[in-house]
Amino acid sequence: MIGGYTGKILDIDLKSKVKKITKLDKDSAEQFIGAKGLGAKLLIDMLPEKTDPLSEENILMFTTGPLTGTTVQTSGRGTVITKSPQTGIFLDSHFGGMFAVEIKKAGWDIIILKGKSKNPVYININNEKVEYKDASNIWGKECTYVHNWLQKKYGEVKTAVIGPAGENLVKFSAITIDGLRHAGRGGSGAVMGSKNLKAITLFGNNKISLFNPKEFNQKSKEVFKKIQENDFVPIRRKFGTPYWVNIVNNEGFLPTRNYQEGFFEEGNKINAETMQKSIVDSSGACYNCIIACWNKSSIKKGLFKALSLVGPEYETIALMGSNLGIKSIEEVAYLNERCNELGMDTISLGGVLGFAIELYKNNILSKDDLREIELDWGKTKEIAKLIDVIAYRRTKLGNILAEGVKIASDLIGVRSKEYAFHVKGLEIPGYDPRGSFGMGLAYATSDRGGCHQRAWTVKAELNDPELDRFSFEKKAEIVKEVQDERASFFSLVLCDFAPISEEDCVDLLNLATGFNYTVESYLKTGERIWNLIRLFNLREGLKSNEDKLPIRFFKRSFSRGPAKGKVLSEDEFKNCLNKYYDIRKWNIKGIPTKKKINELDLNKYLKII
Repeated sequence: MIGGYTGKILDIDLKSKVKKITKLDKDSAEQFIGAKGLGAKLLIDMLPEKTDPLSEENILMFTTGPLTGTTVQTSGRGTVITKSPQTGIFLDSHFGGMFAVEIKKAGWDIIILKGKSKNPVYININNEKVEYKDASNIWGKECTYVHNWLQKKYGEVKTAVIGPAGENLVKFSAITIDGLRHAGRGGSGAVMGSKNLKAITLFGNNKISLFNPKEFNQKSKEVFKKIQENDFVPIRRKFGTPYWVNIVNNEGFLPTRNYQEGFFEEGNKINAETMQKSIVDSSGACYNCIIACWNKSSIKKGLFKALSLVGPEYETIALMGSNLGIKSIEEVAYLNERCNELGMDTISLGGVLGFAIELYKNNILSKDDLREIELDWGKTKEIAKLIDVIAYRRTKLGNILAEGVKIASDLIGVRSKEYAFHVKGLEIPGYDPRGSFGMGLAYATSDRGGCHQRAWTVKAELNDPELDRFSFEKKAEIVKEVQDERASFFSLVLCDFAPISEEDCVDLLNLATGFNYTVESYLKTGERIWNLIRLFNLREGLKSNEDKLPIRFFKRSFSRGPAKGKVLSEDEFKNCLNKYYDIRKWNIKGIPTKKKINELDLNKYLKII
């Protein structure tokens, strides 16, 4: 096989307990690179149209890229690929830690899971050996307990684990990686739970081959030096993602009390500086990463004293902090720890909780609905009770909220829809688009629903004097270009925090594999991946009118802060969206044209349109 790949895919049927080893197709690898792109190609080819995401027919993949496990910085990343139970469309959920490297060392580029076990199991993978183990004694247990139990039993294995939320098919449940990191968004934990699969353990001791190891390692050293000399890396290392709390709050677009405002008056109590003084003990890193942006934290005072965790990250502080009116970093950390242990995505859960609180404040939910929970902004202990109710689907309301805000608002009724903040069923992250118009277009057009990682325009909108953050001008071009570049980058797969140029990515890819990419063909590959995923989503039922944003962003302005009075214009947004379609060579309904499909060598999928 070409360098950078093991050349093998492990296909596991949980129903029959049969494994199959298939060869990785070289042409597909060259066309789609790996991780995100190759996973998307396999999903559209293997998954029957309109498959129920929680049926045994759905496919769950753990994918790697040609740079995974190599000497290049941040090469410990991997990706979970599936059809999302939360959105009904494509899902790629990326994770750090060491698990992806172990997939490659065990001899696999991709692990595919099909079917459903009759009883709860976990899988023990040791190189080519696959064992199915009874998980009845760990079913129902929280994530850290299971990770530690598996390590005690098997030694320093790498793990992927679901918590009670995944077992109970909570639509935004996560997969916990190595006890510390998470494939969080879109409900991959529920897909794993629907297969009665509690955990995977991994051990491998194979070497990862490269096409030109000498020059690859030299290039890795050059990239290492560039990262080391980057001005922002020391800031990232010191504060991690919480660095952005102050900036976004002070610029007036930090989600506050379910997106009612963009400025949180208690922001200084949950920012990075307060976090460093109050709860952070040390830093940590994923495989082969000098940036080391983890915050290893512990709560040292108050009701939740002695709890420890990794985090919280910016998104958690935004959605589980200001968005819920929580004004203590210790309390945000406590809620984060409960989410981690129960196995839920903190962005989606924060959106669900904000939705529930605002419904209660507006008399759409009653005390009878909440049972004995006294829900309100900033009431951490009561919010924690509701988190538990959701994870275990304990009540009628818990069952409804476990579906996510889109389905929950459908079930609760029309009056609740204006309080449900999502795009295509995926709750919106921690940047209110009324203070960053580019993020509005990025959310609306993201391939997996409301997501900031496909085109994060915030830094450019705040720092580039030629960009007006309160305008849609130039945003269509920026969003399209970043989406294509990120699609290739997330296929290599490296960390999006790493400041690595397109030129360096191309050099590393070619030296690892023997391919002959140019920057132009690398970006064209990203465009191919983006269009393939669009075709998958259209096949699964996506409509053009779903490239939209919640109505509040157009109708209600902030009452305070630097973005006071700002709203999105529906006409300007629509014009920007149409321009985006035009740049992509999609028609006015957001469907790729035949010409574009042919140009990207996706002719096989023409029948979808």
